[in-house]
Amino acid sequence: MKGLVRRILALSLVGVAACSSEPEPAPVKSAAAVVATVGPGKALYDANCAGCHGVEGRGDGPMAASLPTPPANIREHFGDHSFEEMARRVTEGIPPTMPPAPIPPEEVRQVLSYVWSLIPESERARLRALQELAAEEH
Repeated sequence: MKGLVRRILALSLVGVAACSSEPEPAPVKSAAAVVATVGPGKALYDANCAGCHGVEGRGDGPMAASLPTPPANIREHFGDHSFEEMARRVTEGIPPTMPPAPIPPEEVRQVLSYVWSLIPESERARLRALQELAAEEH
């Protein structure tokens, strides 16, 4: 119930912010800057995560059906956990289904940045609001 209330509050906060302020313009990035940011994370994600979590991080990878516990939709977890908490979970694993990531912490950050890039900009404000509420609860 507490999670539901938190989500409803976050959605209403995003709605109020959208009505009361001008939208922030997206930063302009060159194609090379986008590839430099996303490229390494995508390659690492494809090699280490996509088999279970799927190409878009939705938990629907080709191995998902054979696992005893369905893989998480990573994209949704950004609303429940900070970036740092997500990195810790990936690094340490989530027993019994997800083993620790066989990559160093910097590469974990690259993978999570790539997954964040998959989330439509329209959803990111809602997830940021949920992250802030989760941080306040801890």
